[in-house]
Amino acid sequence: MCMQPQAIIVAFHSHAADGTLNEVTLWLMVIACMEFLLMGTLTLCTQTNSALTTTVVGVLKGTLAVALGFVLLGGVGPTTTTNIMGITFNCLGGVWYAFAKYREGKSNSGKGFNSA
Repeated sequence: MCMQPQAIIVAFHSHAADGTLNEVTLWLMVIACMEFLLMGTLTLCTQTNSALTTTVVGVLKGTLAVALGFVLLGGVGPTTTTNIMGITFNCLGGVWYAFAKYREGKSNSGKGFNSA
């Protein structure tokens, strides 16, 4: 874990008695712990794979998240052709960019260390 439970309890009880700052402090600590774990997993992924692989997988994950969010969460108002086209172009642009970076990485991989 990123913090000791005692530290969280002390920080939680050290604020105002009305409870508003206590909740804010708790949520800030939870978010800080989540960010620590996210950055740790991203660093581990980049060390295990290449940075290019991490980028490509990130773009594909984002595309999947947009598609699933659109289908499962809804809330985008009326589903129109313009909405569908916008989301499609957004996802295709991300995939196209990742593919271009992938090809660029493949062509630069045989050139040596100081090729950039």
